Amino acid sequence: MCSFPTPGLILHLRPMILALVSLALLVPLPASGQQFDMEKGRVQMAELDGLWRFHTGDDPRWADPRFDDSSWALLHSGQSWSTQGYKDYGGVAWYRFQVVLPEHHRQLGFYTPGFLTNYQVFANGRLIGHYGELPPDAIAVTGDRPQVFPIPPEALIAGEPLRIAIRVWEWPGWAMYAPGGPFGLSRIGDLDLLKDWKANRTKALYWLVSTNNYELFLYLLAGLATVALFAVHPSDREYLWFGSYLLLNAVNCGMEDYRQFIVNNMALTEIVMLLISTVIQLVFLAFVFVLMRQRKSLLYWLAVASALAGLLISTLGELEWLPVSISLWNALTEIANLPYLIVVVVLLALAARKGDRDAGLLLAPVGLQYLAWALDIGAWVYETAGHPNFRSQHMAWVVRLSDWPFPFSMDDVLGGLVALSVLVILVLRFARTRREEQRRAEELEAARAVQHVLIPEEIPAVPGFTIHCAYKPAGQVGGDFFQIIPFGDGGVIVAIGDVSGKGMPAAMTVSLLVGTLRTLVEATTNPAEILGGLNRRLLGRSSGGFTTCLVLRADADGQITFASAGHPGPYRDGKEPIIEACLPLGIHAHAVYQDTTFHLGLDEQLTLLTDGVVEARGKGGELFGFERAQSISKASAEFIAHAAQSFGQDDDITVVTIARFDQRTESPSQSTPLELSPSRLIDCT
Repeated sequence: MCSFPTPGLILHLRPMILALVSLALLVPLPASGQQFDMEKGRVQMAELDGLWRFHTGDDPRWADPRFDDSSWALLHSGQSWSTQGYKDYGGVAWYRFQVVLPEHHRQLGFYTPGFLTNYQVFANGRLIGHYGELPPDAIAVTGDRPQVFPIPPEALIAGEPLRIAIRVWEWPGWAMYAPGGPFGLSRIGDLDLLKDWKANRTKALYWLVSTNNYELFLYLLAGLATVALFAVHPSDREYLWFGSYLLLNAVNCGMEDYRQFIVNNMALTEIVMLLISTVIQLVFLAFVFVLMRQRKSLLYWLAVASALAGLLISTLGELEWLPVSISLWNALTEIANLPYLIVVVVLLALAARKGDRDAGLLLAPVGLQYLAWALDIGAWVYETAGHPNFRSQHMAWVVRLSDWPFPFSMDDVLGGLVALSVLVILVLRFARTRREEQRRAEELEAARAVQHVLIPEEIPAVPGFTIHCAYKPAGQVGGDFFQIIPFGDGGVIVAIGDVSGKGMPAAMTVSLLVGTLRTLVEATTNPAEILGGLNRRLLGRSSGGFTTCLVLRADADGQITFASAGHPGPYRDGKEPIIEACLPLGIHAHAVYQDTTFHLGLDEQLTLLTDGVVEARGKGGELFGFERAQSISKASAEFIAHAAQSFGQDDDITVVTIARFDQRTESPSQSTPLELSPSRLIDCT
C-alpha cells in the first residue's frame, strides 16, 4: 500500500532533493557532448621554415630526386643567401629539400613569395613552374608577386617523400645591392588553400604600394584640372607645363604598378621609367622658368644638360654597356643630376630674393625635396667609396618613412608638398587673373561708354560742305578720334587725331583732348593756337605715349587753314599739300605749330585720315603705304576705310572727307553707309 508523504515531511526533505538534482545535472551524459577531430579540422598547409640545401653554380642533374646533396651547405629557407655567407654573389644557384606528405591529401601545390630574380621549381625532377627565363636565355624581369605552382599527382611517388629543387638566377647587376634568394618563407599544401593564401598576400602587396596608387589618382585628377585651367587661359603657359608635369607623374606611377605586378623585362622597363623621369625633370624646369617669367639662360641649358647626362649614364648602365661596376654607374648617374637640382633651387632663391611671392612659396618644399635627393646622392657615392649597405642602413627613411596609415617615404611627403605648393600658386594666380579680367572688363565697358560720347553720333549740317566720316577701331575700344564743330557764318572746325594705346587710358586721353578742344574753339578758331593749347594740356599726361592731331578750319568762302602736330596732312583732290613737320602733343612745352593756308575750290575734296590707313599690313607683311592712300584719296570715306581694312588692318582707321559745293546750283549729295562690322560709319551733310 502506497501513501503520499505529508506536507511537513516534504518541507523537511527539500534541501536533500535540491542537492540530488544539482548533482545529476553535473554528471555528463554520453550522448549529449561534441567531439573535436584535430586531424579532420587541421589546416592543410605547412610553412617550410627550416634548413634547405644550397649550392652555387648550375647543373641540370641537380633537379634529379635521386641526386645526393648531403655535401651541400645548409641555409635557412626564409633568408637570402647574401646574409648567409654568399654576399655579392650573382648568377645561378640551387636549393633542395624534402617534404614528408600525409597519407591522405588532396591536390597539392607549392607556394613561394618569390626569388630574386628568375627561378624554376622542380617536384621529383619534374618542372612544375617558372618565373622568367633562366640561362642561357635569361633576361632579368620584375613583378615580384607570390606564385602558386600545382604539383601534378603523377610527380608523386607513393611511400616516398617529395623532393623539391629550385633553380634560381639572380642578375649579376643586382648582386651588390639586392639580396639573392627567397623573399620569405615558402609553403606546401592544399592547392585551393594556397591560392587563397596567395590572394591574401597579393592584397598585402597592393597595400605596400598603396601610396603609389593614391599618388597616381591625385596626380591624374590635379593634372586634368590644371590642363582645364590652361584651356580656359591658353595664354598662361604655366598651367600647361604643370599639368603636363602632373600627368607625367601619373604615368610614372602607373609604370611603377606595371613593374610591380606584371612580369616584364627589367632593363627595358627601367629605361622607359628613366626616360619618363627625365622628361618630368625637363617639364618641371620649363614650368619654373615660365612661372618666374625667366628667359632661357645659361642656367637653363646647364640644367637640361645635367638631366640628359643622367639619363644617358643610366641607360648605358641598364644596357650593361658601361665598363664599370653597377655601384659606380649609379653614383655617376646621381652626380650627373646634381647640377639640375642646384640650378632649380638657385633660380627659385634668386626670384624669391627679388620679391617674387610665388618663388618664395615654392622654394621651401622644392629645397627640402632636393636636399633629400642630394643626401641620397651622397649615400650612393659613399657606398661606392667602399661602405656597402650604408644607404639601406642609414638612409632608409628616404625610402620608407612610416607604415601608418599606409607605407610612405620622405620623398612621397616632399613631392606632395611640392605639388600642393604649386597648386596653391596656380589657384592664387588664377584668382588674380580673374580679378584682373574683371577689372579690364569693367574698364573696357567704361571706355566704350566714354568713346560712345566722344565719337559723334550725328554731325550738324554745314552750308556749302559735304562731310563724310568712317571710323573702324582695330579693337573694341580705339585711340582715334575726330570732331566736327561749326562756327560763325558757315565755317567749321575739323579735328582728327590718334592717341597711342588702347582701352581706358586711351579713352581718357581722348576725353581730355575733346573737352579741351571744345573749350579752346570758344576762344579761338586758329588751328595753330588750338594745337598749342592742346599741347599744354597734355604735358605730363602722356605716360610715355604720344598723341598726333590735325586741326583744320574751313571758311564759307573756301579758305582752308590747318596745322598738324605730327599727324599726316590732308589730301586735296588726290594731292598731298606741303605741311610743316611738328612734334606730337604733350612732348615739349615750347613746341611751335605752323598754320598752312590754301583755297578749296568748288567740287574739290579734302581727305583727312589717321595712320591706320597707311600702316595697314597685308598677309605678306607689305604696308598699304602713302602711295596707295594717295591714289584712292578722292574716293569716299567709306571706300578708303574699307580698302585699308580689307588689305589688313593693324590699327584704328578713321577717314574724314570734306567736299565744297555751290549752294546756288547744287544740293548736297547723300551717301549710304556701308555695313562693315565692327566699324561705325557716319554720313552727314
